[in-house]
Amino acid sequence: MSDARERDASATWPFVVIGAGAAGLLAVLFAARGGVRTLLIESHPKPGAKIRVSGGGRCNVLPSALELADFHTEGSRNAMRNLLFSWPLEEVRAFFERDLGVPLKVEETGKIFPVSDDPSEITSALLSACERAGVTLVAGERVCELRACAPGDAGGARFEFALASGESVRAERVALCTGGLSLPKTGSDGWGYQAAERLGHTLRRRYPALVPLLTSENRWHELAGVSLRARLSAVREGKLLEARTGDLLFTHKGFSGPVVLDISYQLARADHRGAALLAAWLGDDAEAWDARLRAGGSRSVQSFTRAQLPKRLADVLVALARVDPERALARLTREERERVATVLGECPLEIAGDEGYRTAEVTGGGVPLEEVATRTLESRLMPGLYFAGEILDVTGRIGGFNFLWAWVTGRKVGLAVAGDL
Repeated sequence: MSDARERDASATWPFVVIGAGAAGLLAVLFAARGGVRTLLIESHPKPGAKIRVSGGGRCNVLPSALELADFHTEGSRNAMRNLLFSWPLEEVRAFFERDLGVPLKVEETGKIFPVSDDPSEITSALLSACERAGVTLVAGERVCELRACAPGDAGGARFEFALASGESVRAERVALCTGGLSLPKTGSDGWGYQAAERLGHTLRRRYPALVPLLTSENRWHELAGVSLRARLSAVREGKLLEARTGDLLFTHKGFSGPVVLDISYQLARADHRGAALLAAWLGDDAEAWDARLRAGGSRSVQSFTRAQLPKRLADVLVALARVDPERALARLTREERERVATVLGECPLEIAGDEGYRTAEVTGGGVPLEEVATRTLESRLMPGLYFAGEILDVTGRIGGFNFLWAWVTGRKVGLAVAGDL
């Protein structure tokens, strides 16, 4: 791939992409394959930093199945649907396996990984494809300012960049693929949001998503390391916001695991402060647990709960229900049985906050879908400006869905620019 020394600083680039993550790499690749001279600018010394750390360092590149319910936006769900299904999931997988030559595997969870479990195989394949297409890459260079040029200025360029090195770059078209605020160690610092605002866009409030939750209750801290299946329900003022089922992990600070990460945005969003989180252990509600308790006979409350759940959790729940652990199930009063059924099937988990952007896998909120053209992802407010990936107000659940959004929208931008030019 061409480097910084090879580019002509005085020339106007037909297309410049800021951010060499999943969306940015697809945008430059498909634009360059369409014959567009492209420049890719990345602040991190190594492009694809978030790709390399995703999926526990194995790169959960895609999900194996897709439903609209796997994604959230505050904007138009029709627009989100049109974008997501514009590149069928099986074709996205074929792109990695046949076009890039990276063998993939589907695990029992439904997540798709490289067969090698090596994320560098994905980044290397993408960078090699970009090099073959003629993309010019500038890594380890930060864009300090992006401004729109006045008509007639800068040789007809629409945009001009000021780089941290002191150099300026002009462009006819620009794509902001800068990600969000999550995992700042990968280079995400929210600069793209600021640039979008300065160019006239509004932003939906950002918040950490797919993030572990915190609690101040020691009883949950003491269960660190315990893991089990649970159904979590986010409730606010008696209204069910969302329910998810999956594995939950107790941590020294609170709660994690796939089901917690999936539902965390409901508690992290500013408009849902005060939402409560209820757990149905093993996924069974209070009514189902009540039926089991009724049929328990002479077994003690303690032996029954320990047989169903991890021992440490069972003991905490019995204490929370305020019943004698040695009491036979058949001797429980109706009120006692209801208390036990409630902590088993509708257990409140006190939430004191979340771990924030440092550990959040993605950022919720961002540029509204209403402010971009669905067919091209070009700004409706600033001609020549495009958006792709996490900077847009769409968030997927855990399992490769956010990468899918980045791949699909990045390709959409690249094809649109190539078709236009």
